[in-house]
Amino acid sequence: MKDYAVSCARMKELEKQTDEAGLSYYYMMENAGTIAANRIVEITMASPINDAVLGADGGADRDADGADQESRLYPWALDRPLRARVYCGKGNNGGDGFVVARLLAEGGWTVQIVLVDGEPTTPDAIENYRLVREMGLPLSGQAGSEPASEKNRQTVPDVVVDAIYGTGFHGQLRPDGAAAAEEIAGLRGKGAVVFALDIPSGMGGDLTDEEELDRRCVRADHTITFHAKKAVHLQDFARDYCGDIIVADIGIVDPDRPGQGSACDCDLTEGEPHDFADFVEVVARLRAPDGCVWDRAQTHETLKKYLTEETQEVLEAIDQGDDDNLCEELGDVLLQVVLHAQIASETGRFTIDDVVQVISDKMIRRHPWVFGDVEINSIEENVNLWEEIKKKEKAQKK
Repeated sequence: MKDYAVSCARMKELEKQTDEAGLSYYYMMENAGTIAANRIVEITMASPINDAVLGADGGADRDADGADQESRLYPWALDRPLRARVYCGKGNNGGDGFVVARLLAEGGWTVQIVLVDGEPTTPDAIENYRLVREMGLPLSGQAGSEPASEKNRQTVPDVVVDAIYGTGFHGQLRPDGAAAAEEIAGLRGKGAVVFALDIPSGMGGDLTDEEELDRRCVRADHTITFHAKKAVHLQDFARDYCGDIIVADIGIVDPDRPGQGSACDCDLTEGEPHDFADFVEVVARLRAPDGCVWDRAQTHETLKKYLTEETQEVLEAIDQGDDDNLCEELGDVLLQVVLHAQIASETGRFTIDDVVQVISDKMIRRHPWVFGDVEINSIEENVNLWEEIKKKEKAQKK
C-alpha cells in the first residue's frame, strides 16, 4: 500500500464508479473534508506553535511582520482559539476545503476562507460553500485583493489549508493561483503550518518530469491525499513540496488496491448458530467490493461518533438493569471493534487476530499472580502490581 498510486484519470473513473454504486460525490467530499479536518487537528495539537504565529504574550495577535522566534507553547495551552485560513479553488478541491473550514469552525477554530478563483462552480462545492456562508465565516476574494477584514488578513494563522487545485490541475499556475501560492509561502515563512489537500496546488497529479514543475507551486508541510497516492507523490523532487504525505481512505472501492481485490464469499443466514469467526466474516462481507455501500464508505474517523454512541447505550442498559438490551448493545460495540480491525486489515496494518493477540498478551502479562508464580494477598497488592507493570510497559514504548 505504501507505494500504490493511481493516475488522475483512474481516480476520476473510481469516483464515478463509486458514485454509481451508491456512495455519492457529495458523501465522498464530506468524507474527504472530515478526515482532513481530523488530521489537521491531530497534527496541530501535537506540535509547538511558532512565536510569529503565537504572539509575544502567549495569546495575543501578532501581525505578519512579527519576529520568527521559536516557542515551545502547544496549541492546547493557548488562551485564544486556533486560527486557520483556507484557500479554496472553484472546483471540488475547493469543496473539500469548505468542508474542512466548516468542521474546524464547528470545533471552535477561528476560520477565514479565501476564494482564489472566485465562487465555486461544481454542484457539491456550491452546496458546501452555501453551508459556510450560512455559518457567517469570513470570506475574501482572491489572494492579493481587498479582504473582508484587513486585520484577519494580516494576522498570521496557525494553519493554512491549500484547497485550490486538485487532480484536475495540469500545466502552469495562472496569476490568481500564483498569487495565492506566494501568499501561502509568506505565511509559512512566518510560522504557519501548511496542509495541502490531495496535491500541493500548482503540481499536476501525473507529473513525473521535474523540468515541467512550476516552482511557484505551494510548498506544504503535510499533504493529505485521498484514496491513494498519485504519481507525483512518488517522485523524489516532490518531497520538498508535499512534506509528510498522509493517505486518507474516503470510501472509494478500488479492485486494484491491496486488500480490496475481490468479493467475499459468505454463506451465512439469520437464525443459525454463529461464532466469533462467523461475525468477522459478516463484517468482511459488508466491507467487500460488492457489499454494503454504507459500510464500505466508513473510515476510522467517520466511525468515531458511533463508537461513542454505542458505548453510551451500553452504559444506559447497565443502569436500567436490562440484560436483553445490554446483550444487544455489547454486540453493537463489538461491531465497532471488528469494523475498525477490518478497515485496518484492508491496508495491511493489522487484523482482528492481531487485536485479540495484543489484548490476550496484555492480560497474561499484567496478571502474573494468575498466569505466573507471583503471590499476592490483597486487592491493594493486586492494584499496585498492575500499575507497576503498566508503568514499565509505557517506559519500554518510549
